[in-house]
Amino acid sequence: MPHFIFDACIGCGVCEPVCPTDAISGVLRDIYEIDPTLCIDCGVCGKYCPALAIQDGEGSVIQSIKHKEMPKAYVLEENCTGCVWCVDVCPFDCIRMAPSAVERDHSMVAVVDQSTCVGCRLCEEICNKGAILVPRHGDEAEYMTPAMHQFVQAPLRAY
Repeated sequence: MPHFIFDACIGCGVCEPVCPTDAISGVLRDIYEIDPTLCIDCGVCGKYCPALAIQDGEGSVIQSIKHKEMPKAYVLEENCTGCVWCVDVCPFDCIRMAPSAVERDHSMVAVVDQSTCVGCRLCEEICNKGAILVPRHGDEAEYMTPAMHQFVQAPLRAY
């Protein structure tokens, strides 16, 4: 079920730019809205919301996390095969390919820009080699939902 912004919203707009599917829209100082057809239940919006104004599909308010505690993606270079699927799926363009520091058959591996990563976990979900991980925050339940699984099955750019 999609997330919902309720009347505790202060219209700060923090949630809008961190939504990986552009499901959030609104006007500053007014209550923002989430398009349920675009929401993938990732919960990133709620983790950034300073007003605790976002509920998950079960009606629980998502607790915000301090920016420095926000989980960010990282790459296990020894598992990365250089397939670029994570680069293609990242809506914030925070993953790029770079030369590997580990000796291996291929030379390019994924690298995550921690300053732009919002921890939406799309890269982790699409990586079938277990090369990208996003740590779970201490109070966070299992994150991926059927809607999110469907989103990462979208066609990828060919290389």
